[in-house]
Amino acid sequence: MDDSGALLFVLLAGLAATMALVYVPLRIFLTATARLRRLRLLQQIRRLRDELAQPLSLES
Repeated sequence: MDDSGALLFVLLAGLAATMALVYVPLRIFLTATARLRRLRLLQQIRRLRDELAQPLSLES
Protein backbone atom coordinates (compact mmCIF):
# COMPACT_ATOMS: atom_id res chain seq x y z
CA MET A 1 0.00 0.00 0.00
CA ASP A 2 2.90 2.34 0.71
CA ASP A 3 4.27 1.91 -2.82
CA SER A 4 0.97 2.92 -4.43
CA GLY A 5 0.91 6.12 -2.36
CA ALA A 6 4.40 7.03 -3.46
CA LEU A 7 3.56 6.20 -7.07
CA LEU A 8 0.45 8.39 -6.90
CA PHE A 9 2.50 11.24 -5.45
CA VAL A 10 5.14 10.97 -8.18
CA LEU A 11 2.44 10.79 -10.84
CA LEU A 12 0.64 13.87 -9.51
CA ALA A 13 3.92 15.78 -9.10
CA GLY A 14 4.86 14.93 -12.69
CA LEU A 15 1.45 16.05 -13.93
CA ALA A 16 1.74 19.31 -12.00
CA ALA A 17 5.21 19.96 -13.43
CA THR A 18 3.98 19.26 -16.96
CA MET A 19 1.02 21.60 -16.52
CA ALA A 20 3.33 24.31 -15.19
CA LEU A 21 5.68 23.90 -18.15
CA VAL A 22 2.74 24.40 -20.51
CA TYR A 23 0.87 27.07 -18.56
CA VAL A 24 3.69 29.48 -17.71
CA PRO A 25 4.98 30.10 -21.27
CA LEU A 26 1.42 30.23 -22.59
CA ARG A 27 0.43 32.80 -19.96
CA ILE A 28 3.49 34.92 -20.71
CA PHE A 29 2.77 34.79 -24.46
CA LEU A 30 -0.89 35.72 -24.05
CA THR A 31 -0.06 38.57 -21.68
CA ALA A 32 2.59 39.95 -24.04
CA THR A 33 0.29 39.83 -27.07
CA ALA A 34 -2.55 41.49 -25.15
CA ARG A 35 -0.24 44.30 -24.03
CA LEU A 36 1.08 44.73 -27.56
CA ARG A 37 -2.46 44.87 -28.94
CA ARG A 38 -3.43 47.46 -26.32
CA LEU A 39 -0.31 49.54 -27.06
CA ARG A 40 -1.06 49.54 -30.80
CA LEU A 41 -4.64 50.61 -30.12
CA LEU A 42 -3.48 53.47 -27.89
CA GLN A 43 -1.00 54.60 -30.55
CA GLN A 44 -3.75 54.56 -33.16
CA ILE A 45 -6.03 56.61 -30.89
CA ARG A 46 -3.24 59.15 -30.29
CA ARG A 47 -2.60 59.47 -34.03
CA LEU A 48 -6.28 60.00 -34.74
CA ARG A 49 -6.54 62.57 -31.95
CA ASP A 50 -3.52 64.42 -33.34
CA GLU A 51 -5.05 64.38 -36.82
CA LEU A 52 -8.31 65.75 -35.48
CA ALA A 53 -6.50 68.50 -33.55
CA GLN A 54 -4.83 69.83 -36.72
CA PRO A 55 -6.77 72.41 -38.69
CA LEU A 56 -8.46 71.23 -41.85
CA SER A 57 -6.52 72.18 -44.97
CA LEU A 58 -8.77 73.23 -47.83
CA GLU A 59 -6.53 73.01 -50.86
CA SER A 60 -8.21 72.97 -54.25
